[in-house]
Amino acid sequence: MDVYEHPDAVLRQYAMQASAVMVDPYEIDDTNPNNVVFDSPTLGELGVCSSQRFYNDPSPGYCSGTLIDDDLLLTAGHCVENASDCASFKWAFNFYRPNANSVQTMTTQDIFSCREIVVRRDNTSNGRTLDYAIIRLDRPATPRFTPAPIRPGNTALATGTNVAVIGSGSGIPLKIDSGGRVRNGRPNTVDYFVATTDTFGGNSGSAVYDMANHTIAGILVRGDDDYVQQGGCFVVNTCPENGCAGEEITYVRPAIEAFCAANTSVRLCNSTPPPQTTFPFTAGNTQNATVNTTRHVVELTAGQSLTVGTCGVAGAAATGDTWLRVNGPSGIEVASNDDGCDSGRGSNVTLTAVAAGAYEIIAGCYANTSCSGTVAWTIGTSTPPATSGTFNYSAVNSNSARQNTTNETVNLTAGQRLSFGTCNVAGASGTGDTFIRLYNAAGTQVATNDDGTGCGKLSSASYKVPAGAGGAYQIRAGCYANTSCTGTVAWTIE
Repeated sequence: MDVYEHPDAVLRQYAMQASAVMVDPYEIDDTNPNNVVFDSPTLGELGVCSSQRFYNDPSPGYCSGTLIDDDLLLTAGHCVENASDCASFKWAFNFYRPNANSVQTMTTQDIFSCREIVVRRDNTSNGRTLDYAIIRLDRPATPRFTPAPIRPGNTALATGTNVAVIGSGSGIPLKIDSGGRVRNGRPNTVDYFVATTDTFGGNSGSAVYDMANHTIAGILVRGDDDYVQQGGCFVVNTCPENGCAGEEITYVRPAIEAFCAANTSVRLCNSTPPPQTTFPFTAGNTQNATVNTTRHVVELTAGQSLTVGTCGVAGAAATGDTWLRVNGPSGIEVASNDDGCDSGRGSNVTLTAVAAGAYEIIAGCYANTSCSGTVAWTIGTSTPPATSGTFNYSAVNSNSARQNTTNETVNLTAGQRLSFGTCNVAGASGTGDTFIRLYNAAGTQVATNDDGTGCGKLSSASYKVPAGAGGAYQIRAGCYANTSCTGTVAWTIE
């Protein structure tokens, strides 16, 4: 039955959201990217008698496939035998009739290429005959389309089990047949089962669903002759329900096990892939990685260290003069490096997250040169930020701590209070007329002091971080006007 006329809403959804047909790109007319059509003959033009159903349907399809993960398509092994087959054909979704008089409008977003064959088998070994393939598409098909679920477990289907097929039989718009019954589940080998599905060439690779739970139980791979000659044309080869040899369907579980043995997938294998730690880039005219850059976000917790580079990190590589920058959760730059390794023009920088959030790695090139490479990074364990500390300084001509200062970064969160100075804090001291300032993560001054209460010419200040603020604050220590001074700045966080 055509998709629009089938009574099972779940099967209709699988047809519209998960089913694809393999087509020759030479038959794709994408002159209008919003209305892609196939330049292909109809069944009638291929010799089918006018008395047959679907006589006027276009027939561009060679095989069928089903989306089972974001960018993974399940099909038959004999449909994609090698890398050449992978590269030579396209996969089209939305090839179905929404009503009796039209085919669903397709766009270029519905057409995918095969990037690689992930797992494949088409042979008989150790008494088991298997024919399956899982290919990776050139881009994720989700969320535009939705993967169909895999039947759990690895038990054989019982004789008489009701199964359904969705695919492009004879290469025409997707059809649904839900009247199949299992004849032989082959429980001793669980490699394929035989059923009475109404399937044709072009259905190879079609998902076969266990109607007990609407999950993919197998892949249609072989069957009886589809047509017989009648006069000068062909009619469908009609078999009684208990006649002919039946259609053969590879169980889906061996394909999933082969995939999961070498890959990770939450949906298929209940396993999470390792976090991404590299990304490639090619850039030019980036003005020291400030424009035309490649960016990637990593999540850090407060106190975690991040080392990122185009050199000096496993997996990193650089061609040309690279430049790296890192922005913190507030969007303010927290690290930058041009030439960070002992040799070459690669970049490498390490920072400690002052606040939890998204840190943006930015890759570009020195000045307006061109460069390329692989940015790699490692994330260290979280170290709780310090709640107190000191630093020594000696200054002259600091223009009241506006220049020539000694600086220290402290990590603060909303509601915390920072006390700091060359007096009134344990460990603080100074000689001369000291001056201190505090700047927030955006580089705006939020506190300042020249002569603290009861401190003479020494300095002392306190600042409470307001709601919604936080991050890397910077204490800057200098001297009043352009005098000379020295001191130990102490600070505590409460």
